[in-house]
Amino acid sequence: MAVEVRTNHSEKGTAAGMTRVMLRRVGSSPDDAVRSVLEGFPAIAKKIKSCQTVFIKVNSVYFHPHLFTSPSLIAAAIRYIRGLDPGKIIYIMDNCSQGNFTRLCFAATGIDRLARQMKVHCLYLDEEKSVPVVLDAGSDERYEFPRILHQNLIAGKDNAFYLNMPVLKAHCQAQMTSGLKNQMGLLYDEDRARHHNYGLHQKIVDIYRFVQPDFTIIDAVKVLSRGPMPAGRYVKELLFDKDRIIAGTDTVAADAVAAHIMGYEPSEVLHVKLAAEQGLGMAELERITMDGDLPPTTERIPWEFKTHFPQGIRFVKGRERACYEGCVGHAEQVLELVVNDGSSPERLENRPLTIVTGKNFDPLKLENLAEPIILLGKCACAELLPGLKAKYRRVDVLDTCGRCDNIVNIAAKRLRVNPVKLAPVSLPRLLILWLTGKMHGLKYNLPL
Repeated sequence: MAVEVRTNHSEKGTAAGMTRVMLRRVGSSPDDAVRSVLEGFPAIAKKIKSCQTVFIKVNSVYFHPHLFTSPSLIAAAIRYIRGLDPGKIIYIMDNCSQGNFTRLCFAATGIDRLARQMKVHCLYLDEEKSVPVVLDAGSDERYEFPRILHQNLIAGKDNAFYLNMPVLKAHCQAQMTSGLKNQMGLLYDEDRARHHNYGLHQKIVDIYRFVQPDFTIIDAVKVLSRGPMPAGRYVKELLFDKDRIIAGTDTVAADAVAAHIMGYEPSEVLHVKLAAEQGLGMAELERITMDGDLPPTTERIPWEFKTHFPQGIRFVKGRERACYEGCVGHAEQVLELVVNDGSSPERLENRPLTIVTGKNFDPLKLENLAEPIILLGKCACAELLPGLKAKYRRVDVLDTCGRCDNIVNIAAKRLRVNPVKLAPVSLPRLLILWLTGKMHGLKYNLPL
């Protein structure tokens, strides 16, 4: 495929029907890279200077190295903004629930320390009050959305700036997590889980249609394969060194370039393809002017998840609706962390656990199941709940789709793994962070 690469700092220099994405090496100077891309879009620098408040959406859903947006890049963005206006109000925000909570992630990744040092605010979205919204104008389905973001990024968007700063990772459920997928963190647990199944990619597009960043800077310094949350002992071998940031006003186009860097056609990443088809941005590489040089792409960075389970952990899947984007993918990722961060496959070899999920089951596959059993997902519960509970004594019922928090609670208990071992902070520190969050509205309960 012919890919156009230009060095052109003029927004007016982009041809009609084209859009521009900037790429910069980071190396030892994140400040130079971030300054270059922000100054490369004069209208963006102008809006940052004119607005009162800047909201920076990072990705910090888990705390192993390179699974979260680099603090050095976040700091570089803050320094640039402060250089335009030292008095600017700046928030660093995320919602890291789904088996975690944001205060813990910010503490473990050092983002809260960075915020204190740079005198900016941490905005823990899982603690914020909400307002009901409709993401898709053609639907009456309502979601809860953080009130502070609705006031600033929807109702008062002319006086606030929304900077999207994801980290690029392969994602076993969404194929990749980048600018579009990063916005899933704007929703609360219950609403995030809704349609976190075969409908996930359209859900990502609906969120982007509802609220779009003013500017996106993608951290592609080290790109994780087989993500988004592998066990810590395997992270190093899963990293690909790309040493780039990818930036632009069109998040769809920035994601298209990110997909290309990972070795894929943008059309192979379903939510990128859908967003472009629905008129939300450009995903045709031939119509994207790339300002800067692409890193070498010698292979496709795999997004398929790889588990390291003892033989006693077994999945029984229905012929239909065993959605990897939902129940199956969530269960595999959670169990990978419980097994390999909380313990080891060798220690858990004689502790069985059976996960039953999907619909339209072969009755023979439901015979002689090793207990305990997790009956996972709305589909499986609707089809099997009475019969399975009558047949087996130890059955845990999780009648939800796409939720990590309830899976980690049950899995840790049934495998007899101390869930505190999953947290990279001491138990007293963990309790302080959790209690502080509860005082501010956090609904997440520790799996203790």
